[in-house]
Amino acid sequence: MDWSVFLLVGLLLLAGMVVLPIFCGAPWHPLMPKTIHRILNFADIRPGETLCDLGCGEGRVLITAAKDYSAKGVGVEIDPIKVGLARLLAKWKKVDTQVRIIRGNFFDFDPVEADVVYLYLTHQAMDKLFPEILEKLKPTVRIVSYRFCIRGMTPEKVSADKTLFLYQLTKGNEINQYS
Repeated sequence: MDWSVFLLVGLLLLAGMVVLPIFCGAPWHPLMPKTIHRILNFADIRPGETLCDLGCGEGRVLITAAKDYSAKGVGVEIDPIKVGLARLLAKWKKVDTQVRIIRGNFFDFDPVEADVVYLYLTHQAMDKLFPEILEKLKPTVRIVSYRFCIRGMTPEKVSADKTLFLYQLTKGNEINQYS
């Protein structure tokens, strides 16, 4: 059989994994391990916390959070190839009991268990996701966004290079504070 057919099929699969998700709202851009650690440190991930990654791709942020920070992870991914890859990587890294990958649309996902929500989404996807998702989140949740800020919300913290944005919800924190 001609290798050019395999090459063409491989290129089409790769194009489908990289280009098509952009139209769903989540660019697929594999991150370097040091960038993943920088994101998790910026989010102040603590042992036992649950990190939700909306549009988790191959799940490496969740796997790193579980392996290096003793966190639990829930990822939502629409692409079945990336879901399979994420589940395989979690099993290979021996964190499959801590990391759960759900095949689905993150617009339909209920992040009620999240202590931290991680996003690497376009502005268009975030505009569709916010502010509706805020009603589903715990009052203490931290939201960390990579490269794209959440319009209409003021971050608590911004990285020096302006690529990481941390948002802290304060629902219920103002009770009984009278002037």
